[in-house]
Amino acid sequence: MADNNVPDEVSPAPKVPAQAPEAVRIFEGSVSLWMGVKTFVVSGLLDIAGIAMAIYGAMNSVSALLIAGVALLMASSLMAGYAILSIRTQRYKITSRLIEREQGLLFKRVDALDLTRVKDVQLSQSLVDRMLNIGTIEVFSSDKTDPVMFIEAIPTPRPVYEKLRDAVIEISQRRGIVPMS
Repeated sequence: MADNNVPDEVSPAPKVPAQAPEAVRIFEGSVSLWMGVKTFVVSGLLDIAGIAMAIYGAMNSVSALLIAGVALLMASSLMAGYAILSIRTQRYKITSRLIEREQGLLFKRVDALDLTRVKDVQLSQSLVDRMLNIGTIEVFSSDKTDPVMFIEAIPTPRPVYEKLRDAVIEISQRRGIVPMS
């Protein structure tokens, strides 16, 4: 005799859509101050010229030269300060799902690139970059507004590059895209 409370057939559990794994943080931080080395060298040379002009003007009672030297010193100091602040406000957050770039001193601009759009990733390092342990990661994508994104002056770039490359490959494999060798 069949129990009226138990059905004859057991229905399968409803399928839950497969969710993508949680995003893993690959890199988060600002770029290296070495990115502004050219600006700092020019600023230093202008500082030296400004100091020399100010000293020469003060010693020879040439007030115009003294004023010009002090103005040059102030301008070059402002230039170096602006460079430091603009480099420090350029930040990246790279996860296994997206690359987010934030930049701007007074006005912030945030740009995000979904890793599903990324076609290729390359690491570039000059000899000086290798000595300083920084590098530039080039991200080639199908994004219409920014098809090539440069992540410049990243400290210790090799592990970041490898994790980003692996995340792009994993996303491609999940979508059924096999990268060509």
